[in-house]
Amino acid sequence: MFFQVGYRIIASALKIQEMEKPMEPCYEVFLSFRGPDTRHDITDILYNSLIDAGIRAYRDDEELRIGEEIGPELLQAIKQSKISIPIFSKQYAASKWCLMELVQIVECKEKWGQKIMPIFYDIEPSEVRNQTATYGKAIQSYIDKQLYTNETIENWKAALREVGELKGWELKERGKGEFTREVVQKVLIELKKNYLAVSDFLVEMDDHVDEIMESIGEYTAQTKIVGIHGMGGVGKTTLAKIVYNKLLSSSTKHYNLSNSSEEMDDQVDRIMEVKSERTTDSTKCCSLSNIGDMKIESLQNQLISDVLGKKRQTINDINEGKRMIKDLLSSKKVILLLDDVDQKTKLDALVGMGKCWFGSGSKVIITTRNKEVLKDVELKHELTGMDFDHSLQLFSRHAFRSDHPPADYVPLSKKAVKVCGHLPLALEIVGSFLAGKDRKSWETTLEKLEIIPDENVEEKLNISINALQPHAKEIFLDICCFFIGFDAKIVRHMWKSCGFLPDYYLDVLQQMSLIKIIERDRLWMHNLLRDIGRHFVRRIGTFRPEKQSRVWDEEQANDILMAKGIENIEAICLKFDHQSQRFLKKDELAILSNLRFLQVDCGDLDLKNVQHFSLTNRFQRNLSNLPKLRWLSWHKFVQHCPSTKRPIFPNLRYLSWHEFPIFFQLTTFSLMKIVILDLSQSQITNDWKGWNHLKTAKNLKVLNLTKCINLRKTPNVSAHENLEQLILQGCEELVQVDRSIGKLKQLVFLNLGGCRKLHTLPDEMEGLEALTELLLDGTSITKIPAWKGMKKLVILSASSCGLLSECNLAGCSTSLLYLDLPKTRVSQLPFGNFGSLVELNLSRSRIRELPNSIETMKNLRVLRISGTNLKKLPSTLGMLEKLEEIDAYDCESLCGEIPSEIGRLSFLRILRLTKTRISDIPKLPESMTNLYLSHNKQMSCPDLSNLSNLRNLTLDLKYRMSSHLAPSLKWIGGLRKLETLWLCCDGLFTVPSDFNLLLKLRQLKLFVNNLECLPKLPQNLSFFDIYGLGLMEKSINLSYLEKLLGLHVYNCRQLMEIQGLQHLKNLRGLHLVRLLSLVKLLDLTGLKKLRELYIEDCPKVVEVRGQLESLDFLHLNRCEMLEKLPDPLSFKHIKVLRINSCGKLKEIQGLEYSENLTVLLVSNLPMLEKLLDLTNANELKDLQLRNCCNLIEIRGRLESLERLFIKSCGSLRKFPEPSSFKKLEKMAIGECERLEEILKSEEYRDLKKVRIPLAGCEMSIDYIKSTVGNLYPI
Repeated sequence: MFFQVGYRIIASALKIQEMEKPMEPCYEVFLSFRGPDTRHDITDILYNSLIDAGIRAYRDDEELRIGEEIGPELLQAIKQSKISIPIFSKQYAASKWCLMELVQIVECKEKWGQKIMPIFYDIEPSEVRNQTATYGKAIQSYIDKQLYTNETIENWKAALREVGELKGWELKERGKGEFTREVVQKVLIELKKNYLAVSDFLVEMDDHVDEIMESIGEYTAQTKIVGIHGMGGVGKTTLAKIVYNKLLSSSTKHYNLSNSSEEMDDQVDRIMEVKSERTTDSTKCCSLSNIGDMKIESLQNQLISDVLGKKRQTINDINEGKRMIKDLLSSKKVILLLDDVDQKTKLDALVGMGKCWFGSGSKVIITTRNKEVLKDVELKHELTGMDFDHSLQLFSRHAFRSDHPPADYVPLSKKAVKVCGHLPLALEIVGSFLAGKDRKSWETTLEKLEIIPDENVEEKLNISINALQPHAKEIFLDICCFFIGFDAKIVRHMWKSCGFLPDYYLDVLQQMSLIKIIERDRLWMHNLLRDIGRHFVRRIGTFRPEKQSRVWDEEQANDILMAKGIENIEAICLKFDHQSQRFLKKDELAILSNLRFLQVDCGDLDLKNVQHFSLTNRFQRNLSNLPKLRWLSWHKFVQHCPSTKRPIFPNLRYLSWHEFPIFFQLTTFSLMKIVILDLSQSQITNDWKGWNHLKTAKNLKVLNLTKCINLRKTPNVSAHENLEQLILQGCEELVQVDRSIGKLKQLVFLNLGGCRKLHTLPDEMEGLEALTELLLDGTSITKIPAWKGMKKLVILSASSCGLLSECNLAGCSTSLLYLDLPKTRVSQLPFGNFGSLVELNLSRSRIRELPNSIETMKNLRVLRISGTNLKKLPSTLGMLEKLEEIDAYDCESLCGEIPSEIGRLSFLRILRLTKTRISDIPKLPESMTNLYLSHNKQMSCPDLSNLSNLRNLTLDLKYRMSSHLAPSLKWIGGLRKLETLWLCCDGLFTVPSDFNLLLKLRQLKLFVNNLECLPKLPQNLSFFDIYGLGLMEKSINLSYLEKLLGLHVYNCRQLMEIQGLQHLKNLRGLHLVRLLSLVKLLDLTGLKKLRELYIEDCPKVVEVRGQLESLDFLHLNRCEMLEKLPDPLSFKHIKVLRINSCGKLKEIQGLEYSENLTVLLVSNLPMLEKLLDLTNANELKDLQLRNCCNLIEIRGRLESLERLFIKSCGSLRKFPEPSSFKKLEKMAIGECERLEEILKSEEYRDLKKVRIPLAGCEMSIDYIKSTVGNLYPI
């Protein structure tokens, strides 16, 4: 568990285009200082420490400069550095050179994101920020002397103010050696983070990604599972995440297709009336990591709740979980990542291997170190180590923060790559370990590593762990065993109270690449390092759990509680559930006198069978023997707890108790030292007696009351003057926030999201002077008052506040970076000075106009106004020189011309103007990468010839016109970086001949009813869709598109032949729909990799030829003349077969080979007389037959069949024996007279349990209740 602490990762949002960025830095750190004050003191110490650590630092002789301007060498040094460290001394501002440097430093921060890390040497930050004391005197002297312009002095003051507000170091009384060590440590962390941000992982993943995307079928409706296996640390998770993100990106690219012709209105008419699954509105995504640490039931709980977006389910039995996943997710299209799966049983319980439980089009990615886990997975991908060159590059980045080692370290670096076995994780760890060390240390380390066999990766990585200082090792092992995924800020309090120096040693662990602190301050480490750390704990405990310092395995923990000699245990996780029916006894914890971490989970306990689960007086006396306990996480149930004279756990820092019982006395606990209190999902009310005792928690910094649904008013919090976070998310009955909240001067994060009955906010909130993030999403507030005291507010989110109409942000506007007001009644831009704002979201609000004053938002990067009633965009948008994205999707009132001033926006990358009434597009800036224009009958075809960086283009011009007025696309061949093109234009008659020069184009969709001839297409195309081609010629030749993976041809009514299909060797999906003139023979010979074949409304096709050995989805609909299917061997791997309204088809050959068939839907085949033997269809789950009036026989045992639906098959008289239906759950049979007579016989009596009459059919009542949404007419 970790808290939702504020601070969005601003670095990602402020990502700036490198339009004018200087050359690669030759310096890493620039020191700005006044020589007479600090040159021979802290500056000298720091400079030499940086150099000794291998950091390229620059310092200048400020007192030797001449002239009035900064020289080119110094200017270049500032621009090239990644970090600037201004050292503010008393007389720093007395030097004009220092002030000029500072202005340049701030400019580099704004333009290129350079990091500023100030040191306040012998002054307070407020003196710099507010220009008081010596700084005020210095500025006044410049004004009095009148040697500098007012603009120059104002720039100096602004720079001092901005840097003075940054978090930095204050030397004060600290020792300079310790202080310098801390600064160097932070610099190393920042340098490494910044450098690796360019490419966190240097393995050439492109080939691997392409291969997996090819096999998994990015755009197909097939359900696919792919398993990535390889040794630990080879990059499986990285590869899986890249694939997951690409699939996620693809699933969100919606294109709302419409056309004036009646034929196009229903051009993608789905399959047939008979459906086996509901279609989904959207793709559901879920990523489960650290699977090896979790029980199957917990994983099932998390999967269902993540996919459905609902409260976690309560699953206590694996089989129950399987049933729930099948029932709840069978209609959902899911993209699922299962990372580090250690057991095949877990895979079977989550996915249903061999019979994936998710809806059509779902994709599942699995990573594992154990190939046996993937035994039943069809698609497997092995990942091995990197090649030598990339290995050396990755190692160098961690050892030298450079792509190449220094010349004198090349031999040693190559040796390091060799002993690391080209394994990415080993290269990162060993490179980080050797960074900054002398040559002798390198040689000694590499000699040790050479002795260790290559296959023993764990032992190689141990060299870093063994070198850790004791406190660093304790923190590392704690993370390994318990805290992966936790908020670092929360856990720091426990470590700090134990004397572990977490602020310093977390930096050390990051520098050594043993951990990472990722978004929202979460702790993360590689699974292999986690396992090594845990093995270290086991080894120190002589592989006896009772001797370990940490016990994370819940089953082991429960077993050892009664063992002797467990006094050394410092941290333990306990879980009591319905299976064990075991719970704490009164003396079991008393002996654990060294315990500092205790987690007890009673969440799965079957309370009906628990007679006594209480904390007795004696039990509490025993618990008071835990003086070192710092962390207590006790979830859910305690039946009784009497009050005590002396509170237990006197040194507790963290207390988390979900579903805290209302009768429980909080006085049981000592709260004097509590820092974090989490009472989420508890039954507490505003008159709860515990609030009084809570006032003793003077050190409380975090109070989490999430989903306390009985809470109507917040308590008086005036006693908690140190509170930093207050979380009230989901308190649905909350109607009032107590006025005492205004006294929380340290509060930085307040979450009131989901408090839907909250209508007003107290004026006293103005006193929250430290607040940086305020979340009001989903509340019923009507206005946001003018809080003048919130000078530090960075994030304000009021999304989906349907009653919010008044928003006065004048008091906090200057500090705001993110303002979210979508789906509100706000009708005008809030009043205020938003000069710092980075992102403004007004989507679906009632705003009608953007005022010209928007030009003051000089730092705005993202503007979202989709779904509003805006009528025009102001010309002053052109003044927002940092703007990167404008989203005006679905602004149907937006009309006229886009202001030409937008062409000045040199950083603009994304522009969405779909579903608007814009009539003209001006010349856009060259920085554009994504442009979306569509659904407008008035827009003229723009000239986009200058957009050489464009990667994704949607151009939808909905009008018909004569050829002499047709839009010109002569410029399109010049967009050489284009990757995706969706072009819809009825008035388009020709496409430029240089269209084939778009060599990076991977996806092309053409919606063109009047195109006279198809141009030659780029040879590297992966996906090609063409809709409504009004070709005069009768055939097209695609034989040259050898890399094509998906081909969709729709509504080309004159098209008689698609030449070259047999040459598309890599084709995975083929859709042919409404091709009314397509010739009799469809030759697919050679398509060995084709997995999905979809043919619909092709009335002249008589035969589909080819042995499609990879086919697993075949859909044939309304092909009236079709007589012959592909070669019978094509059915060997088929999973879904759907055939409807193919009137000439007499038999379905190949079913005898269909060992993998799971769904067979056959309807409206009047000439079909029999289904060949289905005995080999061992996986068949769903069989549906309709209107096959001559069908006489169904042969086979059908032992896996779960659903059977038959209607209007009057000749059917031969039916599988009743003993065949071992797994049948749902059945409907109607208008089958002969079959119904057979089913009335005594031998079929058991089948009556799964049937009930329904409108001429018989159907399972259970089926009606559980899946009524899946019913369809038969």
